[in-house]
Amino acid sequence: MDPQLLIVLGILAVTVVLIVTEWLRIDIVAILAMLALVWTGSLSPEDARSGFSSNAVLAIIGVMIMGRGLFASGVTDKIADFILRVAGSGRRRILSTVSVTVGVMSGFMQNIGAAALFLPVLTGISKRENIPISGLLMPMGFAALIGGTLTMIGTSSLIVLNDLLASRGIEAFSFFSVTPIGIVLLIVGVAYFLLFSSSLLPTGQATDPEMTAGAKMLNVWGLSDSIYTFRIPEESLLVGKSVEESQMGAAYNVNLLRAYDKDADEYKIWDDLQFETDQQLLVQGQKEDIGEFAHDNDLRLLEKGEKSAQDAEVGYLEVVIPARSSLVGKTIRDVALRDMYDAQVILVFSESQVIDKDVADHLIRAGDTIVLQGPWESLQFFEESEDFITVTPLKKREERRPEKAIFAVSSFAAALGAVLLLDLPISIGFLTGAVAMVLGGVLSIEDAYRAVEWKVIFLISGLIPIGLAMESSGAAAFIAETLVQSIEGIHPFVILLSLGVLTTLFSLMMSNVAATVLLVPLVLELTGIGGLPAKVLVLQVGICAANSFIIPTHHVNALLMTPGGYRVADYLRAGSVLSVLFVLVTTAMLYFFYV
Repeated sequence: MDPQLLIVLGILAVTVVLIVTEWLRIDIVAILAMLALVWTGSLSPEDARSGFSSNAVLAIIGVMIMGRGLFASGVTDKIADFILRVAGSGRRRILSTVSVTVGVMSGFMQNIGAAALFLPVLTGISKRENIPISGLLMPMGFAALIGGTLTMIGTSSLIVLNDLLASRGIEAFSFFSVTPIGIVLLIVGVAYFLLFSSSLLPTGQATDPEMTAGAKMLNVWGLSDSIYTFRIPEESLLVGKSVEESQMGAAYNVNLLRAYDKDADEYKIWDDLQFETDQQLLVQGQKEDIGEFAHDNDLRLLEKGEKSAQDAEVGYLEVVIPARSSLVGKTIRDVALRDMYDAQVILVFSESQVIDKDVADHLIRAGDTIVLQGPWESLQFFEESEDFITVTPLKKREERRPEKAIFAVSSFAAALGAVLLLDLPISIGFLTGAVAMVLGGVLSIEDAYRAVEWKVIFLISGLIPIGLAMESSGAAAFIAETLVQSIEGIHPFVILLSLGVLTTLFSLMMSNVAATVLLVPLVLELTGIGGLPAKVLVLQVGICAANSFIIPTHHVNALLMTPGGYRVADYLRAGSVLSVLFVLVTTAMLYFFYV
């Protein structure tokens, strides 16, 4: 056996072990594997660099930037509102609605585009419905992968399959040839997560890299269980009442911090406020008091505690009163922070005592700590004023530009249209859409750079050259030929099943396109094996090349790994069973209905 082939197989084996065990970060493992292949002479420097300029990597960069643009323009919020209106509340209903929608979309567009569109949507739904993001992103991503099997243009492997057949003078598959199989696969995939996701996926809330210092500050002061956001439904007794008429303070000891009017797209303080349907109320008080108030008025809980500190418009700030402050000796009422600066005093810590009731009459002393809530623009005043020392740093907020929503949607649609209708490479189409959003003012160039998840970029850039080394060294052909020859003479169903497993393994080690390009010619040489038509065998290859659930090597899985807070073990646990079901269903459908 060629020593170079053994070296490549050895590096591949070590890489797989390191990825599965997570002894090192997987992006580091991918780069180390790429470098090892170069240093051992198994890969040229040019091929090693190819991952960074690959179609997949550039497409993902474009997708990440466009996703941030859709978020910044408020488009994803409107999509989330629509999904919640259609599906209602509850994780299962939201999960099934989103999965089916993404799956169908993936049948007609690139799965990475569908996943990228719904990533910020599900992030918003997670925060508003208090559903762990880890319970939504992976099912959505897997639905996007499965949805690619609904049509012959839904996934790259099926597109390449038709090209390979045409180049050999074999009639290509029609547009909907795989649709029956894709529908069954999507139903099985959605049902799988509806039934077993609670035991398969991590239950905790994913770590949010954008979590503000204000959110952490609420936890420190024990405010997580005293601040809540509610929505006023149509049947609520609050509709049409003023704050005074609601008796929320007098009867329930609940403090209204702010009301959000969705139609006006603005927050309001409670003066002269009249409650309306679908208004969102930010309230403070004891958990039991708030619970009673919400129950009596039929309010719907949206979020609590630290989640409200991650709002794009309002937030929290902790300040200390210095000895030189002109406010020393005055009461909170005298200072009139709410009237002058649209800021609410939530809590005062003075002389080792926490004061969270009747704060208006508190006499301000040097050294007092005050927790404030208000619009980010208003809170900026406290950072600049000499009367306060800000303890909580005000993180620069990404500016929201709802007036750019139409332009953002147009840019995204044009990018997809160019890829689908003009046969433009997905990388060029998506980068064009991303640049258009920046030039059109949807987001700044700084926000565009921040939108890129570089861990994902380095992971995929390092993994792509491994597939090239597998091909150039002959390792892939050696494995494929050995296994394909070993299945001759066995039952046709087992032949199909074995071919599906082999294709799945190759798509994980290389890519779905590379696996298809490598295996289809080999399979065509075995025409008539087990009495199976050649087109059934190659269709098994094309479909099973989309079976990429076990490890986060596919770019859709890699895209969702960090925001979902997933580890490789999570993909192994949830993806292994689904991969088995995928191969079994595909094999059964082909054997019983296509042979």
